[in-house]
Amino acid sequence: MLEVRNLTKIFANSYDQLAGGIRNASFSLPSGTFFTLLGPSGCGKTTTLRCIAGLERPDSGYVGVEDRVLFDSERNISVPMNLRQIGMVFQSYAIWPHMTVFENVAFPLRVSKQRKYSSEEIGKLVNEALETVELGGYGERPATKLSGGQQQRVALARAIVGHPKLLLLDEPLSNLDAALREEMRIELKRLQRQIGITTVYVTHDQAEALAMSDRIAVIDRGHIVQLAEPKQIYFRPANEFVARFIGSTNLFTGRAEDSVAANSLGTVRLTDGSAVRCVFPAGATAGEEVTISIRPESIVLAPDGVPVSGDHDVLKGTVQAASFLGSSIRYEVEVNGETVKAMSPPDTSFDPGERVQLTFPPTSVVAVERSSDRAAA
Repeated sequence: MLEVRNLTKIFANSYDQLAGGIRNASFSLPSGTFFTLLGPSGCGKTTTLRCIAGLERPDSGYVGVEDRVLFDSERNISVPMNLRQIGMVFQSYAIWPHMTVFENVAFPLRVSKQRKYSSEEIGKLVNEALETVELGGYGERPATKLSGGQQQRVALARAIVGHPKLLLLDEPLSNLDAALREEMRIELKRLQRQIGITTVYVTHDQAEALAMSDRIAVIDRGHIVQLAEPKQIYFRPANEFVARFIGSTNLFTGRAEDSVAANSLGTVRLTDGSAVRCVFPAGATAGEEVTISIRPESIVLAPDGVPVSGDHDVLKGTVQAASFLGSSIRYEVEVNGETVKAMSPPDTSFDPGERVQLTFPPTSVVAVERSSDRAAA
């Protein structure tokens, strides 16, 4: 449905010589996919979206939707944005305050360069779009009389009113409060499934990406560093950056005891001498320096000395702090000079200063690639 190959758009920077933008981004999406570009501010995710939309002209690469070429640097093809049949929702919604809800949604149809719509067609399509986003009957309201969530729905209705091939969403929930943002996540996913439209979504919110996406591309300094399904991204991060950026994790450094085949279990000897078994997605050679990631929710705390299942690994430490979060308790445990985070059920009770053992199954621990310190220059 959407194919992007070697997409590159670099912005010069005369201050510190670190150029922003996106470099050699490639991905191919089947029809109906909810695809998220995820990363910190300035990583290149919005640049990628704007290049797909036609708001930015890439330096090089290819963008195609179905059998249409939208951009191809080799053949000097660049289709204008208004001819790409793409719907887009901006972070600010871009709702015109002097128009009614109906006229805001109808605007793309009235200015369409591809075909002329009759008044009857416009009325039918606008009302269908408003019903889809659950704003039926709101057509005559002034846009300024709407709440933030309602304005976002209007922006969505305007984006889908012309039945586009592709829907692009640029951080559309960032201006909403936490409760409404949670509600709109569910609503956006429902709407996308109902319409069946291929969607590219930009966000820096990891929870949003994990909850809504079929596939996620994690971007670091202009490079896609991992592209996979949400569970793969979370439980099998490709490198230290992904492990740190997606949720919370504990990172340890050590060396592989023996050579390990890809996707096999092996043992890492940590710097303090402790041995931890983990999964090696890329394999390792004996003696190779390794960084491992353990998610806090994979760790079970128990009083020191309690018998442990033979298929679990064990580290020992001292509780430093405990924070009650309602559905869980977040513990910080000092383990040989390192602070380890662990999430436990709310009915557990360990006091600061108490000795505990941290147990976890080896399959929940993963060896990750050490993040490159390359500058995005």
